[in-house]
Amino acid sequence: MSEFRLTVLGASPAWANPGGACSGYLASRGRDRVLIECGFGVLGRLRERLPLDELSAVVISHLHADHFMDLVPLRYGLKYGYLRADPRLPLFAPSGATEFFARLGRALDGDPHFFDQTYRLNEYNPEAPLEIGSLAFEFRLVRHYVPSYAMAIRAGRRLVFSADAAPCEALRDLAEGADLFLCEAAIDGREEDDPNPDHRGHMTAVEAGTVAHEAGVTRLLLTHYRSNTARNGQILREASDAFGGPTELALEGRSYDV
Repeated sequence: MSEFRLTVLGASPAWANPGGACSGYLASRGRDRVLIECGFGVLGRLRERLPLDELSAVVISHLHADHFMDLVPLRYGLKYGYLRADPRLPLFAPSGATEFFARLGRALDGDPHFFDQTYRLNEYNPEAPLEIGSLAFEFRLVRHYVPSYAMAIRAGRRLVFSADAAPCEALRDLAEGADLFLCEAAIDGREEDDPNPDHRGHMTAVEAGTVAHEAGVTRLLLTHYRSNTARNGQILREASDAFGGPTELALEGRSYDV
Protein backbone atom coordinates (compact mmCIF):
# COMPACT_ATOMS: atom_id res chain seq x y z
CA MET A 1 0.00 0.00 0.00
CA SER A 2 1.16 3.53 -0.76
CA GLU A 3 2.69 5.68 1.94
CA PHE A 4 0.49 7.88 4.10
CA ARG A 5 1.82 11.43 3.77
CA LEU A 6 1.01 14.91 5.00
CA THR A 7 1.91 17.94 2.87
CA VAL A 8 1.80 21.34 4.55
CA LEU A 9 0.32 23.93 2.20
CA GLY A 10 -0.25 26.65 4.80
CA ALA A 11 0.85 26.82 8.44
CA SER A 12 0.17 30.45 9.30
CA PRO A 13 -2.16 31.83 11.96
CA ALA A 14 -5.20 33.92 10.97
CA TRP A 15 -2.97 36.42 9.16
CA ALA A 16 -0.44 34.87 6.82
CA ASN A 17 3.21 34.82 7.76
CA PRO A 18 5.50 36.62 5.26
CA GLY A 19 5.27 34.66 2.03
CA GLY A 20 2.95 32.15 3.70
CA ALA A 21 -0.60 30.89 3.59
CA CYS A 22 -3.23 30.18 6.21
CA SER A 23 -4.31 26.71 7.29
CA GLY A 24 -4.16 24.01 4.62
CA TYR A 25 -2.87 20.42 4.66
CA LEU A 26 -3.02 17.64 2.10
CA ALA A 27 -3.39 14.11 3.47
CA SER A 28 -2.64 11.52 0.82
CA ARG A 29 -2.38 7.79 0.40
CA GLY A 30 -2.19 6.45 -3.11
CA ARG A 31 -4.86 8.13 -5.20
CA ASP A 32 -6.79 9.31 -2.14
CA ARG A 33 -5.98 12.98 -1.60
CA VAL A 34 -7.93 14.97 0.97
CA LEU A 35 -7.46 18.67 1.62
CA ILE A 36 -7.80 19.45 5.32
CA GLU A 37 -8.67 23.13 5.74
CA CYS A 38 -8.66 25.61 2.86
CA GLY A 39 -7.56 28.96 4.25
CA PHE A 40 -6.33 32.10 2.50
CA GLY A 41 -3.58 31.33 -0.03
CA VAL A 42 -3.95 27.54 0.04
CA LEU A 43 -5.40 27.03 -3.44
CA GLY A 44 -2.29 28.23 -5.29
CA ARG A 45 -0.12 25.94 -3.18
CA LEU A 46 -2.47 23.03 -3.86
CA ARG A 47 -2.39 23.60 -7.63
CA GLU A 48 1.40 23.39 -7.59
CA ARG A 49 1.04 19.79 -6.45
CA LEU A 50 -1.92 18.25 -8.21
CA PRO A 51 -4.69 18.97 -10.73
CA LEU A 52 -7.98 19.81 -9.06
CA ASP A 53 -9.67 16.81 -10.66
CA GLU A 54 -7.37 14.56 -8.62
CA LEU A 55 -8.58 15.99 -5.30
CA SER A 56 -10.80 13.50 -3.45
CA ALA A 57 -12.49 15.78 -0.92
CA VAL A 58 -12.13 18.74 1.44
CA VAL A 59 -12.59 18.51 5.22
CA ILE A 60 -13.02 21.66 7.34
CA SER A 61 -12.56 21.69 11.12
CA HIS A 62 -14.49 24.85 11.91
CA LEU A 63 -16.06 27.89 10.32
CA HIS A 64 -13.43 30.59 10.79
CA ALA A 65 -12.38 32.30 7.57
CA ASP A 66 -8.67 31.45 7.81
CA HIS A 67 -9.65 27.77 7.61
CA PHE A 68 -12.09 27.83 4.68
CA MET A 69 -12.00 31.06 2.66
CA ASP A 70 -10.07 29.64 -0.31
CA LEU A 71 -13.13 27.50 -0.96
CA VAL A 72 -14.24 30.60 -2.90
CA PRO A 73 -11.47 30.58 -5.56
CA LEU A 74 -11.52 26.77 -5.49
CA ARG A 75 -15.19 27.02 -6.45
CA TYR A 76 -14.26 28.98 -9.57
CA GLY A 77 -11.52 26.50 -10.44
CA LEU A 78 -13.91 23.57 -10.14
CA LYS A 79 -16.59 25.35 -12.15
CA TYR A 80 -14.52 26.74 -15.01
CA GLY A 81 -11.14 25.06 -14.95
CA TYR A 82 -11.78 21.33 -14.73
CA LEU A 83 -14.25 18.73 -15.92
CA ARG A 84 -14.74 16.11 -13.22
CA ALA A 85 -16.61 12.84 -13.59
CA ASP A 86 -18.68 14.12 -10.66
CA PRO A 87 -18.91 17.91 -11.03
CA ARG A 88 -19.33 18.40 -7.28
CA LEU A 89 -16.35 17.91 -4.97
CA PRO A 90 -17.25 16.32 -1.61
CA LEU A 91 -16.95 18.92 1.15
CA PHE A 92 -17.24 17.84 4.79
CA ALA A 93 -17.83 20.53 7.41
CA PRO A 94 -19.34 20.90 10.90
CA SER A 95 -23.00 21.15 11.77
CA GLY A 96 -24.52 24.42 10.58
CA ALA A 97 -22.30 24.66 7.50
CA THR A 98 -25.18 24.33 5.02
CA GLU A 99 -26.89 27.48 6.25
CA PHE A 100 -23.55 29.21 6.82
CA PHE A 101 -22.40 28.74 3.22
CA ALA A 102 -25.82 29.71 1.90
CA ARG A 103 -25.48 33.02 3.74
CA LEU A 104 -21.91 33.44 2.53
CA GLY A 105 -22.95 32.79 -1.07
CA ARG A 106 -25.69 35.38 -0.75
CA ALA A 107 -23.20 37.91 0.64
CA LEU A 108 -20.57 37.22 -2.04
CA ASP A 109 -22.74 36.86 -5.13
CA GLY A 110 -26.34 37.45 -4.15
CA ASP A 111 -26.92 33.71 -4.55
CA PRO A 112 -27.53 31.30 -1.66
CA HIS A 113 -26.71 28.46 -4.09
CA PHE A 114 -23.30 29.94 -4.97
CA PHE A 115 -21.43 26.84 -3.74
CA ASP A 116 -23.98 24.19 -4.71
CA GLN A 117 -22.83 23.47 -8.27
CA THR A 118 -19.25 22.75 -7.24
CA TYR A 119 -19.47 21.19 -3.77
CA ARG A 120 -21.44 18.27 -2.41
CA LEU A 121 -21.67 19.57 1.13
CA ASN A 122 -21.99 17.10 3.99
CA GLU A 123 -22.27 18.10 7.63
CA TYR A 124 -20.27 15.41 9.38
CA ASN A 125 -21.50 13.69 12.49
CA PRO A 126 -18.69 13.84 15.07
CA GLU A 127 -20.08 10.71 16.69
CA ALA A 128 -19.60 8.67 13.52
CA PRO A 129 -16.45 7.76 11.58
CA LEU A 130 -15.99 9.13 8.08
CA GLU A 131 -14.22 7.17 5.36
CA ILE A 132 -12.81 8.85 2.25
CA GLY A 133 -11.21 6.11 0.22
CA SER A 134 -8.44 4.58 2.32
CA LEU A 135 -8.47 7.49 4.81
CA ALA A 136 -10.62 7.04 7.93
CA PHE A 137 -11.53 10.19 9.89
CA GLU A 138 -12.56 10.49 13.52
CA PHE A 139 -13.69 13.84 15.00
CA ARG A 140 -13.68 15.29 18.48
CA LEU A 141 -15.11 18.62 19.65
CA VAL A 142 -12.32 20.69 21.23
CA ARG A 143 -12.20 23.99 23.09
CA HIS A 144 -12.32 27.03 20.79
CA TYR A 145 -14.34 30.21 20.36
CA VAL A 146 -16.70 28.48 17.91
CA PRO A 147 -17.37 24.74 17.54
CA SER A 148 -14.08 23.27 16.30
CA TYR A 149 -13.29 19.63 15.65
CA ALA A 150 -9.89 18.03 16.00
CA MET A 151 -9.53 15.05 13.75
CA ALA A 152 -7.65 11.77 13.67
CA ILE A 153 -6.90 10.34 10.24
CA ARG A 154 -5.96 6.68 10.03
CA ALA A 155 -4.43 5.02 6.99
CA GLY A 156 -2.37 2.24 8.50
CA ARG A 157 -0.66 4.84 10.70
CA ARG A 158 -2.41 7.61 12.61
CA LEU A 159 -2.24 11.37 12.10
CA VAL A 160 -3.99 13.68 14.56
CA PHE A 161 -4.68 17.34 13.76
CA SER A 162 -5.61 19.60 16.67
CA ALA A 163 -7.55 22.12 14.55
CA ASP A 164 -7.79 25.39 16.50
CA ALA A 165 -7.96 24.41 20.15
CA ALA A 166 -7.02 25.33 23.67
CA PRO A 167 -5.63 22.51 25.84
CA CYS A 168 -8.47 20.16 26.76
CA GLU A 169 -9.08 16.56 27.71
CA ALA A 170 -10.86 15.83 24.42
CA LEU A 171 -7.75 16.69 22.43
CA ARG A 172 -5.45 14.66 24.66
CA ASP A 173 -7.74 11.66 24.36
CA LEU A 174 -7.93 11.89 20.56
CA ALA A 175 -4.16 12.38 20.21
CA GLU A 176 -3.26 9.42 22.41
CA GLY A 177 -0.60 7.29 20.75
CA ALA A 178 -0.63 9.22 17.46
CA ASP A 179 2.24 8.57 15.06
CA LEU A 180 2.24 12.25 14.06
CA PHE A 181 0.53 15.04 16.01
CA LEU A 182 -0.05 18.21 13.98
CA CYS A 183 -0.79 20.76 16.70
CA GLU A 184 -1.43 24.47 16.70
CA ALA A 185 0.73 26.92 18.67
CA ALA A 186 -0.97 30.18 17.76
CA ILE A 187 -0.18 32.32 20.79
CA ASP A 188 3.06 33.32 22.47
CA GLY A 189 1.61 33.53 25.99
CA ARG A 190 -1.58 32.74 27.86
CA GLU A 191 -2.13 36.46 28.42
CA GLU A 192 -3.03 36.70 24.72
CA ASP A 193 -6.07 34.47 25.23
CA ASP A 194 -9.22 34.81 27.33
CA PRO A 195 -8.34 34.83 31.05
CA ASN A 196 -11.15 32.35 31.68
CA PRO A 197 -9.73 28.87 30.90
CA ASP A 198 -13.16 27.71 29.75
CA HIS A 199 -13.28 30.47 27.15
CA ARG A 200 -9.83 30.00 25.67
CA GLY A 201 -9.28 28.98 22.07
CA HIS A 202 -5.55 28.59 21.31
CA MET A 203 -2.31 27.09 22.62
CA THR A 204 1.22 28.21 23.33
CA ALA A 205 4.15 26.09 22.14
CA VAL A 206 4.67 24.87 25.72
CA GLU A 207 1.05 23.77 25.92
CA ALA A 208 1.27 22.00 22.57
CA GLY A 209 4.32 20.12 23.82
CA THR A 210 2.58 19.28 27.08
CA VAL A 211 -0.47 17.85 25.29
CA ALA A 212 1.86 15.80 23.06
CA HIS A 213 3.71 14.46 26.11
CA GLU A 214 0.53 13.58 28.02
CA ALA A 215 -0.93 11.87 24.94
CA GLY A 216 2.22 9.83 24.33
CA VAL A 217 2.49 10.73 20.65
CA THR A 218 5.50 9.69 18.61
CA ARG A 219 6.25 12.98 16.82
CA LEU A 220 5.06 16.56 17.21
CA LEU A 221 4.66 18.98 14.30
CA LEU A 222 3.82 22.57 15.31
CA THR A 223 1.56 24.60 13.05
CA HIS A 224 -0.62 27.74 13.04
CA TYR A 225 2.34 29.66 14.50
CA ARG A 226 3.70 33.16 13.95
CA SER A 227 6.87 32.73 11.97
CA ASN A 228 9.88 34.98 12.30
CA THR A 229 13.56 34.15 12.42
CA ALA A 230 14.11 35.35 15.96
CA ARG A 231 11.08 33.56 17.42
CA ASN A 232 11.05 30.24 15.56
CA GLY A 233 13.94 28.71 17.47
CA GLN A 234 12.42 29.63 20.80
CA ILE A 235 9.02 28.17 19.86
CA LEU A 236 10.68 24.94 18.82
CA ARG A 237 12.73 24.71 22.03
CA GLU A 238 9.74 25.43 24.25
CA ALA A 239 7.61 22.75 22.63
CA SER A 240 10.46 20.23 22.47
CA ASP A 241 11.35 20.69 26.14
CA ALA A 242 7.71 20.20 27.19
CA PHE A 243 7.22 17.19 24.92
CA GLY A 244 10.55 15.44 25.32
CA GLY A 245 10.33 13.82 21.90
CA PRO A 246 10.95 14.62 18.20
CA THR A 247 9.54 18.07 17.49
CA GLU A 248 9.51 20.15 14.30
CA LEU A 249 7.93 23.30 12.95
CA ALA A 250 5.56 22.59 10.06
CA LEU A 251 7.24 24.06 6.99
CA GLU A 252 5.05 25.14 4.11
CA GLY A 253 5.73 23.11 0.99
CA ARG A 254 7.24 20.18 2.87
CA SER A 255 5.79 16.66 2.98
CA TYR A 256 6.01 14.40 6.03
CA ASP A 257 5.61 10.64 6.20
CA VAL A 258 3.06 9.76 8.86
